[in-house]
Amino acid sequence: MAATCLQIRKLDRPAKAVVALSLALTCFFALVPLAVASCDTQCKASAQAGCTRIRAPIYHAQEPTDDAYYFTRLLRLSLDLTADEFGRYCLEEPAVYLSDDRLKASLQQGQVDVLWLVASQLDERQMRAIHVPLLGELSHYRMLLIRRGDEATFATVQTLDDLQALTGGMNSQWADAEVMAENGLPYVAVTGYGKLFRMLAAGRFDYFSRGIYQITSELLFYPELDLVIEPNILLKYPSFTYFFVRQSDKRLAERIALGLKRAQQNGEFAALFQSIPRFRWAEQQLRAPDRKVISLDRAWQGEILLGE
Repeated sequence: MAATCLQIRKLDRPAKAVVALSLALTCFFALVPLAVASCDTQCKASAQAGCTRIRAPIYHAQEPTDDAYYFTRLLRLSLDLTADEFGRYCLEEPAVYLSDDRLKASLQQGQVDVLWLVASQLDERQMRAIHVPLLGELSHYRMLLIRRGDEATFATVQTLDDLQALTGGMNSQWADAEVMAENGLPYVAVTGYGKLFRMLAAGRFDYFSRGIYQITSELLFYPELDLVIEPNILLKYPSFTYFFVRQSDKRLAERIALGLKRAQQNGEFAALFQSIPRFRWAEQQLRAPDRKVISLDRAWQGEILLGE
């Protein structure tokens, strides 16, 4: 982290300001130690009876460029707003790092209590979704990371047929892989996350489709790879990011749903959302007049009960 804080690489103009701000915030949090008491300590220190331990993938939640920064704060907000009815809580991360299918399995096995992800039909069957979209319209849009120097190739892409002539990269455990397959988009399927950026840089495929709200941070994560944001293309398809709990955990699901509803009503949900620089940048990109929007089909449209 220290090396990142000491060096800012040149970035493309569309993302430069938001990445610079994100870098400044990341450096601040990296240099300021954060003392967080364990759940055992917090619950023992409480004068109130009862303290619910809630395990969630809140790794890197103090880093503004990480997705967990926003989702952890939104989860805490929903829990804080329901403390009167449901009692005190303590939020902690699992003992080991979990992601993708391992994280989902750990939730179903009782090792994790809540997580957030882009929903799929299988996820809806295996876990209990809280149907409040966490990212609004941003969840439906994706931009492309490409290698610097390949801009001219993508400038000729106008339609889905054009994009089908190129090859993407995608994590095979993500719902987005299903969407690419449904729309005839060739892709190299891998497991993991970081390797996709390195494989793109090495020429193993032509682009990596990323959430419009994520993509500027990812330039910051991998500045040495000389990747850029494709400046014109937006992919659009139905996609919803929800909190999930175990099917049997109706009480926690009701608590989070109630807390999110209250946060929407009192304006705190929107205020938190607008406090994230890369979210504001993403909204600006949706309003840009020169965007080419390529709409993709998705057989499963998802469910929405609140928020949209």
